[in-house]
Amino acid sequence: MTGYDRSNMLKILGDFPKQCRKAVKSTYGFKLKKKRYSNICVCGMGGSGIGGELLKPLVQYKNIKIIPHHDYGLPKEADKNSLVIVVSYSGNTEETLSAHSDARKKKANIIAITSGGLLGEREKDAVTVPKGLQPREAIGYLFLTMVAILSKNKIIPNQSSAINEAIRILHPKETKKKAFMLAKKMEKKIPVFYAPGELEAVAYRMKTQINENAKQPAFHHVFPEMNHNEINGFKKQGKRLVTVFIQDKKGLNDIKKRMKVTKNLIKENTNVVSINVRGKSLLAKMLTTIYLGDLASYYLALMNKVDPTPVPVVEELKKKL
Repeated sequence: MTGYDRSNMLKILGDFPKQCRKAVKSTYGFKLKKKRYSNICVCGMGGSGIGGELLKPLVQYKNIKIIPHHDYGLPKEADKNSLVIVVSYSGNTEETLSAHSDARKKKANIIAITSGGLLGEREKDAVTVPKGLQPREAIGYLFLTMVAILSKNKIIPNQSSAINEAIRILHPKETKKKAFMLAKKMEKKIPVFYAPGELEAVAYRMKTQINENAKQPAFHHVFPEMNHNEINGFKKQGKRLVTVFIQDKKGLNDIKKRMKVTKNLIKENTNVVSINVRGKSLLAKMLTTIYLGDLASYYLALMNKVDPTPVPVVEELKKKL
């Protein structure tokens, strides 16, 4: 079955814990010029852009606003008092280069994270990450580099212990087994991922990994909002779906209750799977669940008899634009 994996994505996924360690080490000595910003705008697309969505709940209820931005230019809130983090793995992403150009015009404070390309040329102080990966394969480098810089410079709450915890409990061998079992449950079905608000970005990541790696539809939604609309959508065609509930045993009791009741209400009309997040810190819960989802999408690609690495439709789109 691994014959479909022509670019050896499994090896790259197996190195995820090492990638996380390298990302943190690469930020040693990186100092920001300022200690206070009006907000942090994280600009990026696709696998390079998910970091902003993951960062946002890490600083929830703190006195700093995170603005994930996946578009051309910059949002109005971003100005000379903002910290603009521009992330493009290739360094050539059209929308992100536009955001970088706008950030310069507004004289914003800029951090660029890239493996090179035009962004690397235009931002001489860019934080460079290793080349040779797909953007979605470099999430450890792209996301943890950002977290480590912000944490060490005391822009966000200290994440050192959370990073160490996450790396410590990322067990490739154990996770591969669980991921294969999850993939089997999703085989020949359309997955729909549900998560509590602070883990919504993780659910979105799992959905997009299946889109890109397994080359099939997948969707996501968030609790409690799905209880007010999507819960009604399983009576017809529900058996074609598999709902994957991302659960946190230590999460908000109201959300845990809603998830339990929801599963009981829809289980006659659709397929229901539950996964429990691992870790004490939110960052550890995020990274361990992302790792599980990445591996599950890989195994699902093999079950679908497709090579998980190439994204030919994306490349065709770029040619036509």
